[in-house]
Amino acid sequence: MNTPITAVSYSIDTASAATGVSRDVVQRAMRSGDLVVHYPNVSGKQVGKPLILAEDLRAWVAAGKTEREAAA
Repeated sequence: MNTPITAVSYSIDTASAATGVSRDVVQRAMRSGDLVVHYPNVSGKQVGKPLILAEDLRAWVAAGKTEREAAA
């Protein structure tokens, strides 16, 4: 029996898929500083691929207005 893996971080593409917004929207949020991005180190060298922590992705989505707030 396989145990499902819980993601601790997302790439730009998987963050896009997880949230249902386009890759471009995720990248714009990263560039504006609205979405925190991490570049972990391996053997003292920075990984070139941006990673978005699951909790940061959830916080970014949750920080948006709700449907009722947007309509007001």
